[in-house]
Amino acid sequence: MFSWVLALRYLQRRWVNVLGTIGVMVAVWSLIVVRGVFSGFIEDIRADVRRSSPDLMVTGLPLQTSFSSIDAALRGDDEVAATAPRLRHYGTFFQRSGGATLQSVELEFSNVDSSFVQLVGIDPQRERDVTSFDDWLARGRKRTARDPADHGAPELGSNLEVPAKLEYFARRRLDLSVPADPEDFRSLWPGLLLGKERTRYQRGLDIGSPLDLLSVDYVARAAGEPVRAITLQRTFAFAGTFQTGARLFDDSMAIVPIEPLRTMLGHDALDEGSIDLCTDVAVRATKGLTIEQLQTLADRLVDRVKQALGTPMPTGCKPEVLTWEQQNAVFLDAVDTERAMTTLVLFAVMLIAAFLIFATLHMMVTQKTKDIGILTALGGSQRGVGQIFTRCGMVIGAFGVVGGVGLGLATLWNLNPINDWLFESIGFELFPRTLFDLPKVPYRIETPWLVGVAAAAFVLTLFVAWVPARMAARMHPVKALSYE
Repeated sequence: MFSWVLALRYLQRRWVNVLGTIGVMVAVWSLIVVRGVFSGFIEDIRADVRRSSPDLMVTGLPLQTSFSSIDAALRGDDEVAATAPRLRHYGTFFQRSGGATLQSVELEFSNVDSSFVQLVGIDPQRERDVTSFDDWLARGRKRTARDPADHGAPELGSNLEVPAKLEYFARRRLDLSVPADPEDFRSLWPGLLLGKERTRYQRGLDIGSPLDLLSVDYVARAAGEPVRAITLQRTFAFAGTFQTGARLFDDSMAIVPIEPLRTMLGHDALDEGSIDLCTDVAVRATKGLTIEQLQTLADRLVDRVKQALGTPMPTGCKPEVLTWEQQNAVFLDAVDTERAMTTLVLFAVMLIAAFLIFATLHMMVTQKTKDIGILTALGGSQRGVGQIFTRCGMVIGAFGVVGGVGLGLATLWNLNPINDWLFESIGFELFPRTLFDLPKVPYRIETPWLVGVAAAAFVLTLFVAWVPARMAARMHPVKALSYE
């Protein structure tokens, strides 16, 4: 028992050991809090990405691919519940301004430096069967304290048409030709949806306002001749905003009905020889499939797509079927890498705390050299002498781990009240919610991580205490008594 008595006595007499306890506590606290917040953010991010992505996406199709030829092949699999065509293109938007002379100016968005967007042509009815399209519109329509402007989509037509009344008044504001009676007017411009963040602070952009799309397509005059660029232009009516929650998708995409986009690209449904052009096919699988089962289904569908396209495959064409994780692999991997790097940096805090404990215990051994000599001369065993200092480390580690875990859990449980109090008191937020567009700071307590951090911190503390303890245990009594 003498080792416990002396260990506690030495700790009481040397308050510098409190620094070691605080070091362990801070290290454990930071690892729990940062990991918990990161895990919460990643969970929310994955949910948003999942909401914006179909189960599977068929992509890498050849130019001039007909949707009907691919659709029949995909629906032949029992685990395919629904499909929807998509047509991707690119362009720049110009907004018309009224006055004595009608002018078009490049549309400047709130959160990006240019009006260049990726167009996604969809079939709204089929898209609803594959993704949460109605939820995108509902989230885009929802008004918040930060976004009092109402750019939410009204009740749109089956092909995203803006209500005739709204387009009528938008035309009148620009002095465009309209009938005298609004009841005689019918919508002429196809609707266009933009991400909510892109129009958050946009002024003068009302539902029904015309947006002129300027784009380029590449065609060949004849077989074997080089391609040439042709300019394409089409007017759309601003139909409101959408929000999936996945910022990369919302900030870069503009959603339009697929038929007007097909017409712009030379495949009008009324023309003979035109095809139901698509660049991708969104697929919804049957419910309950795991990510591994989705991958197996994707592998099967690749073979079906290749058979439907026939041979030989055009040069550079490589059809793929991507799961929702693979569609967003770069983004999800970047988030996971950030969490791993942050965790690695925080482990450095733990090492600093361990070095502090080692330094204080090593200094204690040096200062207590004569005490060690007296103990060994009186019959104290090497093991008993060493245990004095290992038990000092045990007490420091135990208090540090318990305090760190308790403080970490308390911080996470009260994270949002603390964040709100700081913002209301001094206008500062630890986690700016406007940056991530979240109603509150998410967090997730992972029990295995909690236990792992506590165990690792305690074991590391014991290890750094064992090194000076071993030095104390191996001292020769005569040399220890003669130490000055």
